[in-house]
Amino acid sequence: MLHTTSAFIRFHGELEDKIKGFYESLAVIDKYSAGRETFLAFSKENKKHKDMILRTYREVISDALEAAFPLMDLDESDYEIKTKIMEDMRFQDIMKKAIEIEKKSYKYCRDVGESTSGLLADIPLAFEWVARRKTIRIRKLKDLIARELAILLA
Repeated sequence: MLHTTSAFIRFHGELEDKIKGFYESLAVIDKYSAGRETFLAFSKENKKHKDMILRTYREVISDALEAAFPLMDLDESDYEIKTKIMEDMRFQDIMKKAIEIEKKSYKYCRDVGESTSGLLADIPLAFEWVARRKTIRIRKLKDLIARELAILLA
């Protein structure tokens, strides 16, 4: 169970690392080459998201963040992502999996933003910013699916 700001930050870092690895794996698989540039860009963004949240936390860290504010408990299992890539997955299948991963990550960032809303504005704002980036990524993934389907139907 996550119930401190430091636990939220730690879990976020783990989540971003896992997603980064997922996109790096996709980028080297030839049958997913239509999304290679997007996957590599997302991988770099994951590192930026992790670093930005950690930097924000370090800039405002105090005992008050860890003890004085009641935070909503978050259950890590609610945000668990599965990044295993099966050999028989088609491009559309892998894109749907990527969308599911981004949606879970979005939900986590939104929930942490809400849970930390009583803190200094920096932490919830940082998580809300990352959540907005996740919605942009979901749109990009949906665009990739549509583009690939158009090519197949042409």
